Amino acid sequence: MKAKIQAALDELRPYIQADGGDVDLVSVDDNIVTVRLTGHCVGCPSSMVTLKAGIEQHLKKRCPEITEVRQAPSAAQETAPGAAGHPVQSPFAGAAALAPSAIEKITDHLRRMHREAERHLDRMETALNRIAEKQHGDGDLRELETTVEFLNVDLMTHMRQEDEVLFPALVPFISWGSPMSVMAKEHNVIHEEIQAMRPALKAFRKSGDGEELVRLGKRLAQRLRDDFFQEENVMFVEADESLTGARADALREAMVRIAAAAERDRN
Repeated sequence: MKAKIQAALDELRPYIQADGGDVDLVSVDDNIVTVRLTGHCVGCPSSMVTLKAGIEQHLKKRCPEITEVRQAPSAAQETAPGAAGHPVQSPFAGAAALAPSAIEKITDHLRRMHREAERHLDRMETALNRIAEKQHGDGDLRELETTVEFLNVDLMTHMRQEDEVLFPALVPFISWGSPMSVMAKEHNVIHEEIQAMRPALKAFRKSGDGEELVRLGKRLAQRLRDDFFQEENVMFVEADESLTGARADALREAMVRIAAAAERDRN
């Protein structure tokens, strides 16, 4: 079986090397395969997605008797502080919402972000309606600024978690119509519209003409609500059924890394 596994890894190697990484077979023990990711894969936020949604799925197709694929630590990780039984606290340890013990499904924290975003959108639309009716005040402008900041930082991090982790992991399970690529394109449009909100708000403050700001804001709010609905009724349903156990833990870890990097950039 080891020869079959090595041959299967060799099939994947060109794709991994194309991104500057590589994979080595470390051991096969009781149908559990251990590999070591090297090169650019070390420290990459998507490395666990590569392992579970890519390598593991491919090896199981070639060798159905395989029960799990595990990742051996890199040489740097083996000599890093905490490697000898002294765990180092994660830079994102305070994010209990993503901790495996805090949630049962891989999509739980993604759904919570949708609910938080919808609360912001509700307040944004209220402020936009007041602007359209020329009954707004400073509080409405502050509400818009808060929402735009939330969308630019928190929601963009959330969409990165979906684009880089969740959607690629769903490819083996949702093959019809390439919905992940459609959702990724929609995220690009949303990103552009979020970016346009800041200059539109600035222009409104300067000119007092809120027509463009209201138009852009309401279109963005509707686009986001439609995006949330599609994700929760298609992507998340499939994810909760298919991405479980060790695979879910690996994907969650990858999403934690994305959130931690965003938090460091913010600070």
